[in-house]
Amino acid sequence: MKESKKKNYMRLRNIIPIITLTLIVCSLFLSVASAADLVVNPVHSPKGAVLLIIDGMGSSYIYPEFVPYDLDGNEVGKANLSNIMLITESGTRVLDVRAPNPSTTPGHSIITTGYSDANKDTVGEMITIFDVVRKHDYICMAVMQKGDFENMRAEQDAILFDESHSINEPSITLDHSISCPTDVLELMRGYQDNLFLEEKEGVDRYIAYNEWAVGASDAIASFMCENHPEQKFLLTVNVGAVDSAGHYLGSEQYLYVIEELDKDIYSLYQTCLENDLIFIITADHGMAFDLTERGREVGGHASEKYAKTLEAQRVPLIINGPNIRKYVINGTYGQEDIAPTLLSGLDVMNLLPYSEGNIIPVKKYANLRVVTDQPADVIVKKGDLTVAFAFGDDITFFGLFPGNYTIRVSSYEENLNLDSDKIVEIQNSGTDYRVIIATAMISVVMLGGLLIIRRIMRE
Repeated sequence: MKESKKKNYMRLRNIIPIITLTLIVCSLFLSVASAADLVVNPVHSPKGAVLLIIDGMGSSYIYPEFVPYDLDGNEVGKANLSNIMLITESGTRVLDVRAPNPSTTPGHSIITTGYSDANKDTVGEMITIFDVVRKHDYICMAVMQKGDFENMRAEQDAILFDESHSINEPSITLDHSISCPTDVLELMRGYQDNLFLEEKEGVDRYIAYNEWAVGASDAIASFMCENHPEQKFLLTVNVGAVDSAGHYLGSEQYLYVIEELDKDIYSLYQTCLENDLIFIITADHGMAFDLTERGREVGGHASEKYAKTLEAQRVPLIINGPNIRKYVINGTYGQEDIAPTLLSGLDVMNLLPYSEGNIIPVKKYANLRVVTDQPADVIVKKGDLTVAFAFGDDITFFGLFPGNYTIRVSSYEENLNLDSDKIVEIQNSGTDYRVIIATAMISVVMLGGLLIIRRIMRE
């Protein structure tokens, strides 16, 4: 009797690994078949991004195509820039981007969500660019002198921000989570304690305030690239003194502060260039000017008389990076287009849940993600030539040359112009026999295994 039980036990020990191995193989077949990334042509994906938001800098005052006017129709001067224009020559400049709500908090909310009606309450978990890139193992950091409302701060793994929003009496605070490397936090604490504003007065204090934000951002980006080269990151920067100069110092000093900021930006750009980071320059809103009854020139952007002007609505969008083409893009775009365009630049193929924005075609290539309701053969054709094919229900084709393509999934076909990244969802009603076979194999193995075990136990 004991000998029989021992034999049954040995048979059971031998059969269980076989069943387990068969189930694993079948499961792997299904899982591998369900998702795939396919590099059609080589891509140069960036290692991260620096998003520089120059608060209140209207493109009307820096783009050569525009002439700014005040509310009375008088021509206003323009900033004389060298570095920003040099940066545009090696990247993409989008000519006409408009803020739907030219105000600081809505502007930052729209930039980070891609939603034209966004406000501070919209910025929340799983809604923003920060949530999307974090799924791809990014850490998110920020240096913000304005636009740092509570929900925006909560989206960052580490943030230096001016709690007072005051150039005269700044109060720099550091918030962080456990996700940010400790040595980076030590670096940020150093900038928290040193603003370099001593003995600075008048417009020079505005200039130094901007210089601190750009310098801190450059130091953080450089440190990350040197000490954590494998860690991807998104660094968001708000420079606040341009907006303040527009409100309180008039157009002449407003332009002067922009010109001085232009001198500081180049080092940050060089850091991005040397380390394969995308560098984006934009603004939350522009600025319009008016003369008061006492003859004093004041700037504004949020109240109705200012908000309806192109000077307040137009914001720059300059993008530079290893995969960004050299181009000036005409046409009118919305501020809500910035978020999906940033993600596209990073080769991150995820949708923002509230975004209404479109991807602006700034890259040298395009990616195509095809999502189907069940695994299937996905074929991508350019004319009569099959350029790529794969099997699955969520496939991303990287590095397609811009142009016209045909997607074929079973009996379904769709033609599309691929000038930028696209995500196509297809309800595929066809039958895939490989899935049926794999499922049947699993069922047979499970049933057979149970019968064998039952027989052994009876013996």
